[in-house]
Amino acid sequence: MSTPELSTGALASLKKEPIIFKAYSWIGNNSYNKDTNPQGIVNAGIAANKTITPLLVDKLNSLAKVIDSDLEYNSPYGGPELRSEIASIFNRHFSPAAPVIPDDIVVTNGCTTAIEMLAFATCEPGDRILIPTPCYAALDSDMSARPQARATMVEMPLEETMSVSQIAHFERAIVEIAARDERAKMLFLMSPHNPLGVSYPKPVLRAFLEFASRHNLFVVIDEIYALSVFDRSDGTTPFESILSWPDLDAYIDPSSVIVLHGLSKDFGLNGFRMGWILSPWNKKLLSALHNYSPFGYRPAYTDRMITSLLSDHEFIDNLLVTSQKLLAENYKQTVEFCTANGIEFVPCTAGHFVWLRLPVRVCAKTLQALGRITAAEASKVQWSMYNELVVWENLICNERVYMPPGQAFSSVEGGWFRLTFSISKPELDLTLDRLSRGCFL
Repeated sequence: MSTPELSTGALASLKKEPIIFKAYSWIGNNSYNKDTNPQGIVNAGIAANKTITPLLVDKLNSLAKVIDSDLEYNSPYGGPELRSEIASIFNRHFSPAAPVIPDDIVVTNGCTTAIEMLAFATCEPGDRILIPTPCYAALDSDMSARPQARATMVEMPLEETMSVSQIAHFERAIVEIAARDERAKMLFLMSPHNPLGVSYPKPVLRAFLEFASRHNLFVVIDEIYALSVFDRSDGTTPFESILSWPDLDAYIDPSSVIVLHGLSKDFGLNGFRMGWILSPWNKKLLSALHNYSPFGYRPAYTDRMITSLLSDHEFIDNLLVTSQKLLAENYKQTVEFCTANGIEFVPCTAGHFVWLRLPVRVCAKTLQALGRITAAEASKVQWSMYNELVVWENLICNERVYMPPGQAFSSVEGGWFRLTFSISKPELDLTLDRLSRGCFL
C-alpha cells in the first residue's frame, strides 16, 4: 500500500524550517527557572518584554471573568469596541496626520497571521517580497509557507542599513528579478528595526517610498516596536510613524502603504496573539482582509479582555512609560557589559535587543575547547557561518544561554547575534554572568 503524498507546498515547508526552531526543543526540555531548574537555559533570544510582566499579570487578573458572550463567535476582524481602542492608541501615540478610525483596522491573531494575510492579498505564488538585511528571522516562513510568495533578502553591508545608498542594492534586485521574468510586488520594512533596534531616518524612508512608487510595489511598514523607543536624546534618530506624514502622497500613492502593529512587543503580550493591520488609504484591501479574517480568529474572551485593558488609558500610558524606563536601564547594563568585554554592537534606541558581534577570540576559544582546532591553529580562526553555528550551539548547550545567531536574520557576516535584554533584571544578570564566565574567562 502506498501513502498519498503531501502537497508541494507542504513538502517545501519541510525544507525551510527556520534555524532558530532547532533551539526551541533544547530550551523546552531544559528551560531556566530560578526555583525548579536554576541550571537551565536562560532564554535571551525571544523578543519578549518581560520587564513589565508583573504589572500586566496583576492588571489582567483584575479584568474579566467568563460571560455568556465569550462562548459565542465574535467578529473575526475585531469588534467595533476593540478596534476603537486600537485606534485610540494610534491617535494618542503615533501622531497621525489624520485621525485613525476603527474602520481603518483589521485585527488578526498576531502579526505572523497579519503578514501571511498581506502576502495572500497582494501577491501571486512566486511573486517577490523585497526585504533589507539583516531582518526578522521568521519573515520567510510567514510569507512563503502558505501564500507561496518569495521573501527576497536584499543583502548589503551593515554600514549601509540606515543609509539612502542601500537603494542601489534594491534597484539591482529589481533588475535581477525582471531578468528571470519574475515580479516584485512588495517592499517590507521594520521601523524600529529588528534586529538593529533603530528607526529609519526620514530621508531613508522617503527614498524607500520613492523606490516603491517607481516599481509599483506595496510597502508594508511593521511598526511593532514603535512604543518601545527608550532613547530620545539628542543625536539619535527619532521614530516617526509613517502615519504622521502629512505629505505622504508626494512620494507614493498612499493606497500602497500598509502599517502593522500589535500587542506582542510594546505591550509585553506575546502569548495573547493579537496584531493589527492598518490601511486608512485602501478600503479595497481592507475588504479583502475581512474575507481572510476567519482564518485569523481570536477567542471572544481574549478580544473582550484586551478591549477592557486598552480602555484604561491611564494604565496603558503609564505602562508604556514604565516599560521604556526599564528597557533603557537594561540596555545600559547590556552595552556596558559589551564595552567592557570588547564586543562590537550596534547602538540602539528602541526594541528589546542589541545586535552584537562576539570577538573572534570567543570563536577560537570555543573551537579549541570542543577539540575542533589545536592551540596552534587558534590565531588563524576567522568568523564563518559554520563557526557561528558551532559557537551558537555551544552557548545554548554548555553555557546555557540562548540568543539566536546572525544567519537566522540573513546576516551577511559571521559572528553576529541578537541578545534580548528585555528579560527580568535577575535573568539579565545571570545571562551576562554566564556569557562572561563562558566566553571571556
